Amino acid sequence: MIETQLGTFFRTEFPSFRSFRVVRFRNGSIFTDANAEFDTTTTIPSGTQIANVLIIASSNVTGFDIEGSSILINASSGVSHKISLVTASCLGLLSWLLSNQLC
Repeated sequence: MIETQLGTFFRTEFPSFRSFRVVRFRNGSIFTDANAEFDTTTTIPSGTQIANVLIIASSNVTGFDIEGSSILINASSGVSHKISLVTASCLGLLSWLLSNQLC
């Protein structure tokens, strides 16, 4: 429910939006940790822009509440890639071989 409703707000506001996934819930008034993913070939929104969308969404979502004063954005500008264990192993081996060639 959270992913679907907030995904709609993100999709409307950010052309580079790809997905919104809840990672976990924590104790308290039920804190939600989530990841928003954006296409890195276009401009990625700032943490402030993301927080503003959540604040706007807070008055429009149903089934859960968003407390505007407790929004914390950990905006990482790094690029994340998923690779297989075989690919990672090959890259490690290649790195080792190349470093030994220089010695």
